[in-house]
Amino acid sequence: MMKKILLTTTLTVFALTAQADFLGSDHNWNNGSSDPYKTAITAAETDYAAALAASMAWRDTGKMIKEAKKLHKAGKVDVATALAKKAHNQAVNALAQAAVAGSAGPRF
Repeated sequence: MMKKILLTTTLTVFALTAQADFLGSDHNWNNGSSDPYKTAITAAETDYAAALAASMAWRDTGKMIKEAKKLHKAGKVDVATALAKKAHNQAVNALAQAAVAGSAGPRF
């Protein structure tokens, strides 16, 4: 029963995240601003937290988020935004992996 709830929750988060990628680049559905860095870092942190909750977070995603924040503070906004987007993609892929991992196993 618990696996079904976890799988349903993970798939819901993944579906909402996938739909958010179809919005225009100037639309931010998380924090109400049109700053691409804020949009990317918020999405990365949210999905990374969901991947951690599913025990399926990838090794470097947290490091990438920290590095993106450090680069942003140093004034390298374009590089920080690109890294935050990369971290977000990793978190989304980790959630997709978690969704299929629940049904993994031999089929007899």
